[in-house]
Amino acid sequence: MIYDVKKCTHLAFGVILLGALSGCTDRVSMAEAEMKQIRELPAQPIEPPPTPQPIEDYDYVANNMRSPFVPQSLLDRQATIANMPSIRPDNNRIKHELEKYTLSSLIYRGKVVAPNGREYGLVQAPDGVVRDVQIGDYMGEDHGRIVEITPTQINLIEIVEDARLGYVERSANLITPN
Repeated sequence: MIYDVKKCTHLAFGVILLGALSGCTDRVSMAEAEMKQIRELPAQPIEPPPTPQPIEDYDYVANNMRSPFVPQSLLDRQATIANMPSIRPDNNRIKHELEKYTLSSLIYRGKVVAPNGREYGLVQAPDGVVRDVQIGDYMGEDHGRIVEITPTQINLIEIVEDARLGYVERSANLITPN
């Protein structure tokens, strides 16, 4: 008897596949039977939730005492900062044209004295326009107020944000490029 190897492998594969599929259908039918039994059980009554116990109000009377979770050194530092003079930029004032540029992008072109004796500084903005400024004007993004105009530079006091103190004043200047 001559067996065809190809037919035998196909036959063996078919038998294995049939066995595997019958095992799957057997497990599926078992699960379906279990679910059918669960569905046929009568519904269980739901227990009502427990009634909440009333809790008495508690008045915390130690709210004027020092917190035990904040170290004394930090409280001392906060008291020192609170007693310092408050420096803040005036956000209600109308901004000058040169305040939308960084100080490093502005170029000081020189000083002009008007016939009435007023001193003006000439500052070129990045857009190429030269604008005149005088003492008390503001320029730069850090609320820089002009305090002095000399032939070679403009001196400013800026108000910058500091992580520990809020805001601090610092000096800055704009120097002629030549």
